[in-house]
Amino acid sequence: MSEMTPDVVENFKIKAGLVGAVVTEQPSLAAAVQYVVDVCANKSPCEILADEPEAAVGPEKGPNGMPTRAKRIIAAPEIDKAVFADLAAKAEAQGFACLSEGLRKHLAGIDVGLSFAICGVAASGTCLVAGTQEDTRLAGMIAEINVIVLKKSTIYPDLPSVCGILRDLQKDAAVNYSTFITGPSRTADIERVPATGVHGPLELHIILLED
Repeated sequence: MSEMTPDVVENFKIKAGLVGAVVTEQPSLAAAVQYVVDVCANKSPCEILADEPEAAVGPEKGPNGMPTRAKRIIAAPEIDKAVFADLAAKAEAQGFACLSEGLRKHLAGIDVGLSFAICGVAASGTCLVAGTQEDTRLAGMIAEINVIVLKKSTIYPDLPSVCGILRDLQKDAAVNYSTFITGPSRTADIERVPATGVHGPLELHIILLED
């Protein structure tokens, strides 16, 4: 566990904001779950950006002229069962689907992906997300909005401080999808024009929690 100080947390918030992340503090895990559902409710329906024959299509097209999903999807693989049950109940009350697996059937895109960070790096506003299932990685790649829950006590000042954590993750599991995530997807590969969401989420939201 990091020796968390107010300066480290504040530095994380500043650096995460500078790279385009939306950082919020929530008083409890239940409030964080409600935040995820509210984010899904307040966004436009996900565009279907690849062939997905079984997808139900909504009446309107998205900003790229592509069809949109009739039913919004929140993906939350490898999270605590009680937390997932709470999320699923709140999502279903809004008419959303809530998935913990099988995301390969929805590669055309999902609305919101939820994951829990192992730790954060204050120097760059980075979150380390890890899991033993491919769905955990997909939830952060194919979602239009990626939401990460991060405990303040697991924020470290710089990258060298988390090297031991990364080594432990890699040696303790035969398969581990470890990913450092800094801000939403961003590239300037084409004529050096910045574009967001080309290789991943359009938005990154980080929810900071007390232990």
